[in-house]
Amino acid sequence: MKEKFVLIITHGDFGKGLLSGAEVIIGKQENVHTVGLNLGDNIEVVRKEVEKIIKEKLQEDKEIIIVVDLFGGSPFNIALSMMKEYDVKVITGINMPMLVELLTSINVYDTTELLENISKIGKDGIKVIEKSSLKM
Repeated sequence: MKEKFVLIITHGDFGKGLLSGAEVIIGKQENVHTVGLNLGDNIEVVRKEVEKIIKEKLQEDKEIIIVVDLFGGSPFNIALSMMKEYDVKVITGINMPMLVELLTSINVYDTTELLENISKIGKDGIKVIEKSSLKM
């Protein structure tokens, strides 16, 4: 199984904050990098930054998983353009349960199973808590 590399592409510093939070929970992580698309950024410049990272990691023979925050957003469109040119996997809608599971299980499962697991965990991690359900 190839070593995996996670590239988190989000609007603003969301990805950086998410990774920072995950590292508080599970410790410092390697083989993960964040790229933020900020207000006023040139999308083509960010796309080229992402492409440079992907080329470097493919040269290192790593399997690349791109994680984005929002289906259809600019980070997603950048990831999609990379998927058309390179052998990368893309998953959208990242949240903390997904990222923690991804980073702790990255070398346990093959990529297809890993992405299925984190997709399920991401959905399962979303709960509406009603006061009536609390035991007081």
